[in-house]
Amino acid sequence: MRSMTGFGRGTYSDEHVSVTIEMRAVNQRFLELNIRMPHAYLALEDKLRKGIKETLHRGKVDVYVTVGELTPAAPQIRIDYAALSACKAALDDVNQSLFGGEKTTLPLIMGLTKDWFVQEPPAVDAEEVWPVFAQALQGALDGMVAMRDKEGANIRRDLLARTDRMAAMIDAIEAKKEDVVARYKERLEKKILALFDAARQVPDQDRLLQEVATYADKVDFTEEVVRFRSHVVQLKGFLEQDGDVGRKLDFLIQEMNREVNTIGSKANDTDVTEYVLQLKNEIEKIREQVQNIE
Repeated sequence: MRSMTGFGRGTYSDEHVSVTIEMRAVNQRFLELNIRMPHAYLALEDKLRKGIKETLHRGKVDVYVTVGELTPAAPQIRIDYAALSACKAALDDVNQSLFGGEKTTLPLIMGLTKDWFVQEPPAVDAEEVWPVFAQALQGALDGMVAMRDKEGANIRRDLLARTDRMAAMIDAIEAKKEDVVARYKERLEKKILALFDAARQVPDQDRLLQEVATYADKVDFTEEVVRFRSHVVQLKGFLEQDGDVGRKLDFLIQEMNREVNTIGSKANDTDVTEYVLQLKNEIEKIREQVQNIE
């Protein structure tokens, strides 16, 4: 089980380039990748994305790629002869008309404009340097996974402890069931007898007991307790898994919360309500932790 937060950094170089890749991850329902890298190497972005997706499956991940040229190639120089000729012709015309035919030289043109002179970055063969990127990426992913695993282990210990506390609470709630049902029957029987007494009628005792028993079933929360215990077993099972369990846990916590709410509404008992509130508090804390699980 892994956390979704983490940091990883990898650096690798050969005789031509040095590549450093840093990645930071925070909680996110799905995987979101934001990659910032030099424009000259954008052709490798898809490969970086594919490599990251093979290892990370959830979280918002910011990736920063830095490339250092160890043996810089010469820039490409391009002369726009048409623009240079136009500049010279224009200056020749001005010199001839106003300055007695002074000679137009290259330094003179360069002092006025360099739009005809184009210096472009050297061509980069991105595929040729991919092995360096791949090594740096692996180092960053290894660091990220190690941090996520460590944080995931801490979360697992916390959730297992909370799961044990919830199991103890549901046992305490179940121990109250017979008293809750008995008190409900007693209250219901008293109300019915009071109504008959007010109407000066004598109730049929067998029918009275049957009706009281039927309505008392409505406060019996045995099924909810059984299902909650089953969810606790599932929760522990998920926590012991190494795969991506975040979404499964999120759904399971919703189901546990639903069972607890039903128990509280059925029991309508102060002692049970106290345990229900404690259970809901533990479930909420687990829900918060689950949001950070991959």
